[in-house]
Amino acid sequence: MKNIKQWLTDRIPAHKQPLPGPIAERVRLDHHCVALSDEQFLSVKIATEEHIDDLLSIERRCYDGHTPWNRAALFHEIRYNKNAFYMVVTDQKEPVAFLGSWFVSREAHITNIATIPEYEGRGIATFLIEELKQIAIFEKMDKISLEVRVSNTRAQRLYKKMQFTNGRVKKGYYANDREDALEMTMMLTNN
Repeated sequence: MKNIKQWLTDRIPAHKQPLPGPIAERVRLDHHCVALSDEQFLSVKIATEEHIDDLLSIERRCYDGHTPWNRAALFHEIRYNKNAFYMVVTDQKEPVAFLGSWFVSREAHITNIATIPEYEGRGIATFLIEELKQIAIFEKMDKISLEVRVSNTRAQRLYKKMQFTNGRVKKGYYANDREDALEMTMMLTNN
């Protein structure tokens, strides 16, 4: 056994740099507030376990009382998924929006983005995607991807305005109603 360990040690190069830690621990936000058009400022933070109730509250307000990602799923994402990264936006202490993402294989994938109805159309989703874009470029990702309901043309217009392009349609993608999803991708330029 000792000879096998020595043989492996001789042939496998040692890591010169430590492996990267969880994405949520190593990234920093460029901006900690969102300036809305009415000169109101909202706070932005990297979500932690303390924000799970906030994320669930946003989901309930966006999805007619439902939570597509339940407490257990969000807890797992934030605590255990080293590739997951969430941002949450609050007005005073009221949660109003969030973005969840995975950083895998040189791709930042948006798993969920939601803004409560009273705050829609005020630039919060654009801000969150732009912030994610800067982080993805810093992390040397090649693209940002997402899926959007085929019926959500408002969101599709926003994504196209932000340089996302259409991909394939995923038939029956959404579990609750089997609606199709459109894949969309934004290619990134890493300088």
